[in-house]
Amino acid sequence: MTLLKQKNAGASTAKIALWYIISNVFGKGLAVISTPIFTRIMSKTEYGLFSNITSWESVLTVLVTLDLISSIARAKYDFDEKMEEYLSSILALSNVVTLFTYFAVELKPAFFVKLFGMDIFYIRVLFVYLLFMPAFNFLQIKHRIYQKYKFCVVASMGSAIVRTGVSIVLVMLMDNKLMGRTIGYFLPVSLLNFAFWIYIMYKGRKISWNCIKYACKISIPLIPHDLAGILLGSVDKIMITNYCGSEENALYSVAYTISMLAYVVQTSMNQAWTPWLFDKFHEKDEKEIRKNSNIYMGVYAVIILGVFLVAPEVIYVLGGKAYYSAKYAMPPIILGCAYQFFYTFYVNIEIFKKRTFTISIGTVAAALLNIFLNWLLIPKFGYLAAAYTTMIGYLALLGFHYWIVRRTAKEFDGVYNKKFLALTIVGLTFAGMGMLGLYRVLTLRIIFLVIYVVVLSGLILKNRKVLWKLLH
Repeated sequence: MTLLKQKNAGASTAKIALWYIISNVFGKGLAVISTPIFTRIMSKTEYGLFSNITSWESVLTVLVTLDLISSIARAKYDFDEKMEEYLSSILALSNVVTLFTYFAVELKPAFFVKLFGMDIFYIRVLFVYLLFMPAFNFLQIKHRIYQKYKFCVVASMGSAIVRTGVSIVLVMLMDNKLMGRTIGYFLPVSLLNFAFWIYIMYKGRKISWNCIKYACKISIPLIPHDLAGILLGSVDKIMITNYCGSEENALYSVAYTISMLAYVVQTSMNQAWTPWLFDKFHEKDEKEIRKNSNIYMGVYAVIILGVFLVAPEVIYVLGGKAYYSAKYAMPPIILGCAYQFFYTFYVNIEIFKKRTFTISIGTVAAALLNIFLNWLLIPKFGYLAAAYTTMIGYLALLGFHYWIVRRTAKEFDGVYNKKFLALTIVGLTFAGMGMLGLYRVLTLRIIFLVIYVVVLSGLILKNRKVLWKLLH
């Protein structure tokens, strides 16, 4: 029996999504809670240097792994009976590229030390991590696409606990705080990832050129998409600092970081939704997709409405009074996250159809649009302009991917309820813009929050049997 036909032990998509939300929020929460510890023990210079190391980790992960991880979900339908061989093949390719890149660094260490802005020791630690990290990520995706969520949840939460705990201990014990933070963050999980590396290679046993060619065809065109996505997430802060100074960047950064809670929720939901969606694409079950996508969009919209209503209090608790004015940046940033959520409906179609190059075109274009609008508006309107340029960039991406699917994948044009999708987007947009006025009147916002809680509680109670069934 193929893996594709095996039944998971009764786990529903809703239950899996809930556990992914719990594990991802746990990981992000641990990072937020531990931040004051590191900022008090480490100097600003050390903290900034570590931030630089993690930034390069994001970029190098895409480059040296060739983004091969993005091919695994689609490979389920073409290499189902050879999935272990597929994973060992793409892991071997990732390792070869990583080692070649590392050897290039060792040939010209002075050049790369200057380029990366870090000592050679930290570059070496980073490459040890990059060598074995794909093994962990590949296994996470494999278990996710077959809806075996327990491994993903335990591994994700365990990894977060280990890297945070060891980092705190080493930073407290070592004189070189940056070294302690870096070793604690990268090396303990690298040991765990090495065990996963051995497991994948043992189970796969061989390397297939067919698997490698298949993976490269899907993944390599996505590299510009991932790099442009990193740029979209960082260029605002760079340009705000350049035009307005570090204080305005601090305000924007706090609003952006807290708004990313919406992103954590949608990523967690998508981790459960996409495997189910791809199965239905494979089965050509359009009716089931239309029905459940409406529920999926509706649940997400309800969550985002709640985030809108409590955003100012979250800023006050986590940032303090000094950052409270940043609340006005949150609605457009959260809307940007929402538009990102909705465009994944069409990106998933492009990935399933193996037309990944168009995804990169859209993201690169959105990044360039974002840079242009920032250049035009930030000098005139300050950091708040960056929130709106981010929102516009993701809205443009949503329109682009909808247009691409209509032109190149007409058989999927009716797979979603477009009227419901449009109404949800328009409704959230008006709600988000309305919050800008509501944030000025605390009493009125509390009334809306009470109404929201009462209505939501009523819906949960009314549908408790259905919800209980979904979660079991």
